[in-house]
Amino acid sequence: MRRLAGDDRGGIAIMTAAAGGLICALAAITIDLASLALDGRALQGAADLASLSAAQTMDRPLLAAQATVSANLDRAAATIELGRYTPDAALDPAARFVPGAADVNAVRVIATRASRLYFGRWILGRDTWVLTRSATAATLVEPPRAMFSIGSRLARLDGGVANQLLSGLTGDTVALSLMDYTALADAQVNLLGFSDALATELDVTAGDYETLLTRQIDAGRALRVLQNLAGNHADSALTKLTGPATGVTVQLGDLIGLEAGADGGIAEGLDTSVSVLDLAMAMLETGGERQAALSLGAQAGIAALDVRLAIGERPNRSPWLTVTGDGSPIIRTAQTRLYVRARTAQKLSGLAQVDLPILIELAASEARLEAISCDPRGVTLGVRPGLARATIGAIDERNLDDFTTDLSPAPATLLSVLGLVTLTGTAEVEVADPGFRTVRFTDAEIRNQTTKTLTANALAQGLIVSLVQRLDVDVRIIGLGLGLGGLVQALGALVAPLGPVLDAAINPVLDLLGLKFGEADVRVHGATCPGDGAGRPVLVG
Repeated sequence: MRRLAGDDRGGIAIMTAAAGGLICALAAITIDLASLALDGRALQGAADLASLSAAQTMDRPLLAAQATVSANLDRAAATIELGRYTPDAALDPAARFVPGAADVNAVRVIATRASRLYFGRWILGRDTWVLTRSATAATLVEPPRAMFSIGSRLARLDGGVANQLLSGLTGDTVALSLMDYTALADAQVNLLGFSDALATELDVTAGDYETLLTRQIDAGRALRVLQNLAGNHADSALTKLTGPATGVTVQLGDLIGLEAGADGGIAEGLDTSVSVLDLAMAMLETGGERQAALSLGAQAGIAALDVRLAIGERPNRSPWLTVTGDGSPIIRTAQTRLYVRARTAQKLSGLAQVDLPILIELAASEARLEAISCDPRGVTLGVRPGLARATIGAIDERNLDDFTTDLSPAPATLLSVLGLVTLTGTAEVEVADPGFRTVRFTDAEIRNQTTKTLTANALAQGLIVSLVQRLDVDVRIIGLGLGLGGLVQALGALVAPLGPVLDAAINPVLDLLGLKFGEADVRVHGATCPGDGAGRPVLVG
């Protein structure tokens, strides 16, 4: 015994054996916990289906719930509670369902199932563990609601400009062809299906749209979810866009806005289709870098054309699209600034080329719900195009993306030759609408998702054309006997043809953003009335 006590050989083997036993015990427990988690998910799915089935057959809800659970899982049982569900966001989610209420509109199903233990029975002394899951479904008579969006102008697709814009928004290189953009514009996705798929991706309870809209998601991840729903036609384009969009974070509530307390029956309002390109652009515009330097290529009569774009946040965290039955929320476009610097290909009177700096500022346009009629079905929106201002003038480009700072353009130096000949000029075009104006959508226009444009103060000609026509030029000449009138006239003759060229170059950029100078585009995607989908239950918790 004394020799054994002093013998320290084999210590590692003893510790290994002890540790091995502990590892085996942990592995056994892990296997049982994973099995319980898997069985719990299956049981929750059966409870969800059972609650929907029970709510649809209120004359025999218990039989429907038990049959649905048994059909989906063996050895499972179900009990029910009848009650009333109130879709009030001011209430705690647990307090929205009241069991035993007189006016029944909801069913809570409690599903139970004994899950097998493989190794835990040696520790707990039992072969099974009883799992319990619950789900609530309600059949609600909801007030009329409409889904509408603002800023959706995709009439002119330009692959080159769109790639530069999306590259600026994502901070990565986007290389889609014009066919890719056309495929995205033509593809439609059901917004309810997309919302439910996002809920699954983010592990949010089915039907809990209130919680879903508070979540953030990587835009690349969201586009992969969208890719599974958009169909083969847009699959290739979305694959190319997913990589660059990775790293752009989007809060879903910044895309879709709900009126207060609208969560309970919102599924019907979301049950409509939107353009995949509209949805992807809104997503990246909301969460992206918001700045882009654009090269619009060679233009007739222009030697150089540089464009800088800055996109501000939508005021008051306004969503791009909303489902609502009253006048809130008001949806708004993003504030936008476009700074253009153009240099003429020809010289003015043989002196030098003319530089033309142009600042375009678009304040947020707004839209709100004014009224819904159900017989005949129709929706009236109140729309107000935002203040729009275009100026020929010089600015401090460092403040372009600071929307809290007034840029205050100074007279632009159009031409300068060694300080001997200097031409400065200014011009301004401004449009504004003081109040909301009504736009009516008929049932046919809603079904066709017709886009309507409200113009604050239509320009007789293009924006740049109007600016050039209002150009006020100051000429200073030292030591040269040139007639001032002739020089100004030569400047007008040189710059005037550039107006239509610059309008044609800038308009596709604004079109891709769903914007236009002094205009607001609105579209009603759908409208629901009491009785639509009557008897169709929805999961509420």
